[in-house]
Amino acid sequence: MNTILSVQHLTKKIKGKTIVNDVSFDVLAGEIVGLLGANGAGKTTTMKMIVGLSKISSGDVKIAGRSMKTEFSKALDDLGAVIEAPAFYPYLSGYENLRQYQRLHKKASKDWLLEVASLVGIDHALKQRVGTYSLGMKQRLGIAQALLKKPKLLVLDEPMNGLDPAGVRETRTYLNQIADELGVSVVISSHQLAEIEQMAGRVIVIQQGCLIAEQQIGDEAGSSVLQLTLHVNDAERAGKALTEFSGGIHRSLKSKQAEQLPGGLYAIAITLEEEQVPKLIRSLCEAGVDIHRVLPAHTSLEDKFLEWTTKRGEVS
Repeated sequence: MNTILSVQHLTKKIKGKTIVNDVSFDVLAGEIVGLLGANGAGKTTTMKMIVGLSKISSGDVKIAGRSMKTEFSKALDDLGAVIEAPAFYPYLSGYENLRQYQRLHKKASKDWLLEVASLVGIDHALKQRVGTYSLGMKQRLGIAQALLKKPKLLVLDEPMNGLDPAGVRETRTYLNQIADELGVSVVISSHQLAEIEQMAGRVIVIQQGCLIAEQQIGDEAGSSVLQLTLHVNDAERAGKALTEFSGGIHRSLKSKQAEQLPGGLYAIAITLEEEQVPKLIRSLCEAGVDIHRVLPAHTSLEDKFLEWTTKRGEVS
């Protein structure tokens, strides 16, 4: 697939202090990527350099192959962005605000304006003054405005701030639709990690200005190492069987102390190679252990984020 965004050794220094340090990553066509980091980590500064709102100290950003440093105007043709709170003329209607912006771009027709408004769910409110819009409606209008020039890349900084659960869900739905149906690449920052986990295909984590992690969402599914939770009837027998099983050639197996459950059952968390699972189940059955459930243990993006960031220091 085509690379739409290429961030190359991006660095930002202000008065001798390094805010963003040698950050590099790529985003493919139609891909949604979450840019994560605690407050002050440097993610908003990174986004501002990507969209041209902050000068790049060193490195480069290329959008659809065009450099923001040497082909700034042409690179902007393929970029749409909503950084911080979108600003509009409050005394004009939603339609009039979009028309003001649409007149600036040759690729933005009136038909496309209406199509974009429908896509983000504000077509019913186009005749209303923007001053009457809720925060969620203004966020949608901002994204519609960013899409008017038919960009290949959409950059959104905290677009779900202040939205109620219904608004968050709707935002997730139409961003997925934008990526799937229009092939637009989306880079999105958010503190709502559960939403990023449902929306993005990959996350990039920045801390203290450095890229500290880059991972596909659900990457554990492709790993040969599994995390399972077993519900068993006899914790003592299961413990002895696991001890015997983990000896010899099975040293990669790890298990945690059994946790008692309602109904006389016990939960045991186990980490092992996938190929060992059938052998383990047979060993437990042969030891007289009844296995009521075998559940895959899911590590949430929030847990992973805390793990990544606490390895390098505080998360505040």
